[in-house]
Amino acid sequence: MNIRQKFPEGVEEDLRRIVQTQIIECLNRFYAIETGMWGGPLDALIIRTVIVGENQRRLYDLSALAGVLDLPLSTVHRKVRELENAGFLTSERKGRSTYLRPTDKTCVEFDKSFQDMIGTLQRLYRSRSVPCVEAAPAPLWDKAD
Repeated sequence: MNIRQKFPEGVEEDLRRIVQTQIIECLNRFYAIETGMWGGPLDALIIRTVIVGENQRRLYDLSALAGVLDLPLSTVHRKVRELENAGFLTSERKGRSTYLRPTDKTCVEFDKSFQDMIGTLQRLYRSRSVPCVEAAPAPLWDKAD
């Protein structure tokens, strides 16, 4: 069954607009939290990528980071140096390469903000603006209640 068969005329478009607005609001709040932790958007992008790389056991050196982010190597080098000076990233030499890792400071800041991010999702998910409550499944964190 497709969505057009489920909702009366016009409700589908209203639901799409509401969901898009909530997603954008969520992204904006996450952006504010993230840049509050680590600096500007490029700083946050670099740190986020380094954290994901470490979590996936795929460390990045400057060249790999520049490649995955599609940025000039000189820009990545300059920004990484700034992030190292700020205490957010550290370099680790292995063989002929130098790999980037997040510092404890970076991880602690991220952990502190994680609860803010969860709260944002919960507030948006429970919004009273959803026109058809039956159409929206309960968030996973509500199912244990």
